[in-house]
Amino acid sequence: MTKKEIAKKLLEDIEKMFPEGDTELENWKTPFQFLICVMLSAQTMDKQVNKVTKNLFDKYPDAKSLSKADINDVKKIIGSINYFNMKSKHIMETARILDKEYKGDPPKDVKKLQELPGVGYKTANVFLNQIYQANQGIGVDTHVKRIAREFGLTKETDPDKIAKDLEKLYPKKDWYKINRLFVLYGRYGNNTK
Repeated sequence: MTKKEIAKKLLEDIEKMFPEGDTELENWKTPFQFLICVMLSAQTMDKQVNKVTKNLFDKYPDAKSLSKADINDVKKIIGSINYFNMKSKHIMETARILDKEYKGDPPKDVKKLQELPGVGYKTANVFLNQIYQANQGIGVDTHVKRIAREFGLTKETDPDKIAKDLEKLYPKKDWYKINRLFVLYGRYGNNTK
């Protein structure tokens, strides 16, 4: 089988395992809130993010309120997640920019999103693909990286280079599926070939 055929079969098989495959991030109701969830989820389990976002969004539901929050209060609310000090700073700075420049709504462009503090290629694409099925790129986290390498879809170790390899293998119309399905497969699937 060619690499493209392996990639196609892998995605088909995972879709059969998780036909309703979706993000496990909860407690969000708006694109702004989902972007904050994705930012908080870097290097942190979704379950842990879900524990803090209910309180965070009850108190600071939008960009305007989060941008004016006391950073020590934000740190206290999200203190149980990895890198909470830096993430507190990033989500508040992002909220300020979104409130000031985008009327509180995150831009729908991968490059503009990456201009926000704490938002890289992965975060931008996970956000855009979940909310809009934008297919501007593929978000590569630890699960996507491991599965892509395990099935021989890439030899790269850098997430952005892995994303480029996967973007060559999969039709653009399917890019939005890759992160969410590979993550579920990585967490719950049988990872043997």
